[in-house]
Amino acid sequence: HHFVFVLLANHLQIPGTHAFSTNSYSNAAILSRLQTIQAELLLSIGRVPGTAMPPEWAASGAKLGFALEVEFTNDMCEYEMSKEKLLQGDALMGSTLMSVEPLNEPSFVSTNGKEIVQVLPGAYGCQLQGIESRQYAFRFFLDFPEGAKRNDVELPSERIYFLSSCWLTDDEGAFIGRARERRDDIEKSIQQITRNLEELEQSSTGFLQKAMAFRDSVDLVERRAKFKLQLEEMEQKYPLDEANIIHGPNNIIFAKEGMIAVKRFRGTLGTREQYHWVGTFSFNDFFEDDEEDE
Repeated sequence: HHFVFVLLANHLQIPGTHAFSTNSYSNAAILSRLQTIQAELLLSIGRVPGTAMPPEWAASGAKLGFALEVEFTNDMCEYEMSKEKLLQGDALMGSTLMSVEPLNEPSFVSTNGKEIVQVLPGAYGCQLQGIESRQYAFRFFLDFPEGAKRNDVELPSERIYFLSSCWLTDDEGAFIGRARERRDDIEKSIQQITRNLEELEQSSTGFLQKAMAFRDSVDLVERRAKFKLQLEEMEQKYPLDEANIIHGPNNIIFAKEGMIAVKRFRGTLGTREQYHWVGTFSFNDFFEDDEEDE
């Protein structure tokens, strides 16, 4: 889920004017594709590395899991929901937020037996992250008025946020093929530098040779570090690893796993929003709207 950490860190940055004009068009494009998609999500609530939740929360390592079916509708969300900063996108951009609705009554088994989780509609929105990579931050929230509890894992009774990524693949994914070629070239460069470093180490024997080899090796190590950084950036921006993505309807690729968070207010006036991880979710399946077939 490395995609999502990047998105959350960047969620209130303001783009330049070039990004602004592209965003306006592209966000509408992705939203029109998402509308009426129905999906089954598998939620896993529990302690996540790096979370800012209190140490005692879910300290046992236990998980609370359930399947939630939702529809990303073509209806506008309620006005109150449209004010959520995490989903609004950038201040310059003005983002359209649509309604997301639960389709089932999720349940899990605890020591009390089968328990139903109450879920109420929320909102979803997208924000373009990269023009070349066609990557969007995909975020939505749902209200859990009663929360849910299993052992020491408690999903609070409040608004719960879901953070993920998606990509538009209109040209049958040709841009992904090009990105994979670039990634392969970078990996070959890294391998070649590693071989060069090994050869330098073996061939330098005398004091002067070793001194010159050391200078060359510093240069090679720096170049390799730059290539590794490029590789990391590519893997964050592009859907290159099939194990980490799922192909959805309407030529949309989704990051298979996303993060689940709660909102907390910090700062002297209690106005600074922070989002604390409380678990992960994955897209398990997509299905058609049955009403059209009847």
